[in-house]
Amino acid sequence: MPPVQLPAETELRVAAERSPLLSELRGYVAGLDESSKPNGTLIPRLAEASGLVRVFKGKHVPVKKNAKLLDNALALWERVHSAIGEAGFGIASEDDAVPLAFGMLFPELASSIFLTLYQSGPVPIPVELLLEVSASVLDIESAPSEPTRYATGVTLDLLERLGAVERGTADPAGLARISEITGRPDPSPTLVSLTPIAVWAINRTLRDSGVSAPVIGEAAEMRLDELSPRLVDAAPEIIDAELNAWVRHRSPSDAASEAGEFLHATTCPEERLFALIVLGETGEIGLRTAAEVRAEGGLVGAVAAMWLSERGAIEPETVTRDEVTVGMTDHFAAMHALGAFVHQLADMDNGFDVVDLLTSSGHPDRLELLEVVGTDHPDPKMAKKARKASFKLRSSGR
Repeated sequence: MPPVQLPAETELRVAAERSPLLSELRGYVAGLDESSKPNGTLIPRLAEASGLVRVFKGKHVPVKKNAKLLDNALALWERVHSAIGEAGFGIASEDDAVPLAFGMLFPELASSIFLTLYQSGPVPIPVELLLEVSASVLDIESAPSEPTRYATGVTLDLLERLGAVERGTADPAGLARISEITGRPDPSPTLVSLTPIAVWAINRTLRDSGVSAPVIGEAAEMRLDELSPRLVDAAPEIIDAELNAWVRHRSPSDAASEAGEFLHATTCPEERLFALIVLGETGEIGLRTAAEVRAEGGLVGAVAAMWLSERGAIEPETVTRDEVTVGMTDHFAAMHALGAFVHQLADMDNGFDVVDLLTSSGHPDRLELLEVVGTDHPDPKMAKKARKASFKLRSSGR
């Protein structure tokens, strides 16, 4: 599981109070009378599953020992979240359009959606990919059927009423990527992500179940070489937050000293990037440390030189060509390790010759990067040039 950022308790309480579903449940309990018979529909069923009401002589009556939940929005939100799997039969009783087994399979469906969104971190997931998750639960076929599409929409509607998910819209470039990934010419532009309160609740559930579900800042006592491998698969926002928390846990001088040592010791470009992020968080002492690393030369010195130039700490004209080619290639290699180099290729200026840069750098990862350019560069001519350069390098044994 990726590390997650948990909101402050005040933010959680505000979010819980704003939940439309909680308002409906509170309203149902407040309106109980002699005619309040359980009918299996959504709100009565969820009120019972959440422990707010019970059946007595064929009628719904309040559960007195849980009455305090109605005045504690956060505790009530967590209780409803844990009971949300029971909502499936309530939805099915009100909506004949959901699949036949929807009520029975809803707990697994809701859990799968929650877990998929949680594992994505702060990155929203296209609803088209969530449909594949739903299909794995509801469909015999591999592709989502129309009933599954409808059921997924209904499920997300409920989770949004709870305040557990929020939906956005992909921009044209994002929509094109969704179409490419899914193979659908007209995919939905909807993006889905967890709200902070849902991240908090799922994290508590996972940890209570014995699952490793780290929270940002918990690893601040680790050495940087221990923390870094945990960050490779994390979203950029998580990487920055974890490294920021790591720096705050120690003095700037201690953080810069350890980052400088790690910059020398690691052989992984992504970990060199992490070390530079740390140096950037330590202020002037980080700049001095990077300058000392640059003075020693070599690959790491080139990386430090480019970083110092980008931060305006040294004049661009003082950076040598070798430092530029090696430093930029190392940055590309770090982005490749983090899964972002392909996206960088799409955003490069048409006049930038990335093949010449990589080939002349002598960087140990240049061949791997050339292969990526050869298969993924949007310009066919540049891609072909990369394939030729890669072949020549392999043939020469360099």
